[in-house]
Amino acid sequence: MDDRDPGVSGPSHDQAADVHRRRAAHLYGLIVSGAVLATASDEFRLSRIAVVLVVTLLVYWAAETYVHWIALRALVQRDLTTGERRMIVRDGWPLVAASGVPLLFLGLEALVGMETSVALDLTLAVNAVLLFIIGWQMGEEGRLEGGRRVLSAVVTGMLGITLIALKALLH
Repeated sequence: MDDRDPGVSGPSHDQAADVHRRRAAHLYGLIVSGAVLATASDEFRLSRIAVVLVVTLLVYWAAETYVHWIALRALVQRDLTTGERRMIVRDGWPLVAASGVPLLFLGLEALVGMETSVALDLTLAVNAVLLFIIGWQMGEEGRLEGGRRVLSAVVTGMLGITLIALKALLH
């Protein structure tokens, strides 16, 4: 069923909700990735940090998926269809997929034998840049212009900068 207003173009509410959840999951994935990188010990090998990062994101994904599953079931007051269950599982996956670029950087840094503390700093910086980019893109998709779009990018990017500051405080 299409629940759009007749005179309004664009995705239906359900389609917008799916896209919204995927984008939010991607953003959360970058934030959680940054938090893992910020709190990882400089004594760990980069491969161990990569494993911790993936496992942490898988736990967050499983928890978020479960929460959305039971919340939707409570909302519709019935068992979920196979399609609804699949949608819930799929829509949260960007939380894990967001770690792709940070994991790639960790892998490359490990290949060149980079010291863990330097590798973590560089990967956190890349993560912060990704957050700025996501903020900019989401501002564009939300049709923000000028200062509001810049503010969207800055606020989102500041989450990454805050994680860099956290690392500096912890280590």
